[in-house]
Amino acid sequence: MDLTRELHESISRICEIPLDVVSDDATLEALGVDSLASAEIMTDMEIRVGRDLPVDALRRLAGARTVGDVSTVLQQSFGELGERPLS
Repeated sequence: MDLTRELHESISRICEIPLDVVSDDATLEALGVDSLASAEIMTDMEIRVGRDLPVDALRRLAGARTVGDVSTVLQQSFGELGERPLS
């Protein structure tokens, strides 16, 4: 699964913006990602991947400024989850 692509699609759908506007170097603020949208995007990503994000990943996401920052945290976090199913 291409987590970066899934993230881009999730942001595009939730923020109602064209997919081609979402890039790794785009800031979340410029894309209109507020706290509610962030929560929706993370929930959507958990559903897409079929795994819960660990709490430490949510803490690391607090410092994310760009789509690329979020993508990096997601790739690290979902890689750490192993076989733990979505609860």
